Amino acid sequence: GGSHAHDFAATAQALASVLRDHGFAVDVIDDPDDVWRAMLNRPEPYDLLAVNGLRFRMSHPRYDSLRAAWGYHTPPEADAALDRHLAAGGSVLSSHTGCICFDDWDRWSALLGRKWSWDEQQLSWHPERGPLHIAPVLSIGSAFDVVDEVYTDMIEMLPVEVLARCNEQPVARSEEHTSEL
Repeated sequence: GGSHAHDFAATAQALASVLRDHGFAVDVIDDPDDVWRAMLNRPEPYDLLAVNGLRFRMSHPRYDSLRAAWGYHTPPEADAALDRHLAAGGSVLSSHTGCICFDDWDRWSALLGRKWSWDEQQLSWHPERGPLHIAPVLSIGSAFDVVDEVYTDMIEMLPVEVLARCNEQPVARSEEHTSEL
């Protein structure tokens, strides 16, 4: 939730609508700390953890002016929340900037199979927002067009099944995990 760079209130509602249309009960929670608490305290675990936000340490110098307001450090409760979620058979959906989130938590990157690089020698990046063509790799649906950014030069953490590509970059991926990450 929340960000200096994207309208997550609007995209959260759009994502929630799609998930509801597919039978999910949805709680939109803006603060990641509230998410971890909800995941730990809810009597029945969620079926799906969908991350649609941009919360990270902001340690790169270009974020100096934003760090105090938007910088985020992942608390220890996140591990316990993810353990409970995965042990109950829960799934994870990381939308757009989710791969930048929680950059101080290696387990999150391992779960997603990739992470954003802040290393100046191999800096991840994205071109300006513009029209894109998303092409499925497998027979899982039809190609479609969107207006967005394609994250490029991400650090691959482990092999995953690529479901769709845009400009040769994987944009939809799948991997089966257990709580042993």
